[in-house]
Amino acid sequence: MPSLEKINFYNGRELKHSSFNETRKYGYRYQDFENEKLIKEVHYEVEINCKINDAYNDFIFEVNRKQVYVDNKEPNLLVEQMLDKCAKAIFPIKIIPAEDGTIYEIDNHHEIVQRWNSLKKHLGSYYYSEVAYKILNKVQKLILNKQELEKSLNQDWFFHLYFSPIYIDYPLETAQTYKWKSPILGNQSIDYRVNHTIEEYYTATDKIIVNAKGKSIDERSIEEVLEGINYPKAKLQDMPYKTLESEMEVQYKLYGEDRSIFSIIAAYETKINDAKKKVQKIALFHLVEDEDFRPDSDLGARKAHEQFQNFQTMGDEDIIDISERLKGFKHIQNSEEPSEKIRLFVEEIPTIERKSSLANFLNMFKK
Repeated sequence: MPSLEKINFYNGRELKHSSFNETRKYGYRYQDFENEKLIKEVHYEVEINCKINDAYNDFIFEVNRKQVYVDNKEPNLLVEQMLDKCAKAIFPIKIIPAEDGTIYEIDNHHEIVQRWNSLKKHLGSYYYSEVAYKILNKVQKLILNKQELEKSLNQDWFFHLYFSPIYIDYPLETAQTYKWKSPILGNQSIDYRVNHTIEEYYTATDKIIVNAKGKSIDERSIEEVLEGINYPKAKLQDMPYKTLESEMEVQYKLYGEDRSIFSIIAAYETKINDAKKKVQKIALFHLVEDEDFRPDSDLGARKAHEQFQNFQTMGDEDIIDISERLKGFKHIQNSEEPSEKIRLFVEEIPTIERKSSLANFLNMFKK
């Protein structure tokens, strides 16, 4: 068995992401358990591409979520139906990430507002109930406020996990500690102290593994969380209470070539009482038909950038005078035409058309 190769970091031990040239399809699955019993399941397919934004020298992720299925069916309850239809105004959404991979800004908010203004007229004429009116009103306020919409993305499991702080420095044999706020109960998030570590070697399939593992540091009781209280009320009132108990673990697999996400596997376990615990499992996988698919490597571009940076700092004494090297060089004139013309272009490699393999993804979870 060949020995595994050590990870090639960008600078020191810094992990940095890169753009990718093709639109990728991912399968997403969320499962909610009460003890060992499956209570709810959500799955969908999502398309993602990541391009370089030349104007600001950063990246833009475009995310386009497809049909959502709840317990393997399209939403049929009024609230679920309306939220599903309202979400069509949000997608596709363009995200500018921060350097660590978290969400920095929504880049196409104006487009989202325009889509919403068109969509809400149709929804308003289709749904007449008081409940429907309240939902439309809440969605309207959320979509029109860019900052609130950006906050709400972190309350969605897909955005929360895909745009997490994984592109950071990883000190040797030392974990990086971050504070996460994870959406355990929808709008109610729980605070965690999370240790980020990276495995030192590529896997046998040239993947990079990043692990995030933590425990709750939230000072509220589970009762306060369930009641929607967003501060440690009992603690501030010097009342007896028990701090909630929750643990989480997330594993990221990244392509070695560009450090983009191949898969995410997450598990959260929260104690509700002595007899009941809430377990949430989330999975995201890149759906590929071609098992030999590999993204383009940016190693050459990174080395060229490093060489350019070194050149920028060179002194005069470091620069080689080529004219001195060329003295005495005798030019030989060749009057004959080359037998074959030199081609000054590279033929485009056709992209492989890949069909959706969402069904295969879902079958992975069947026992």
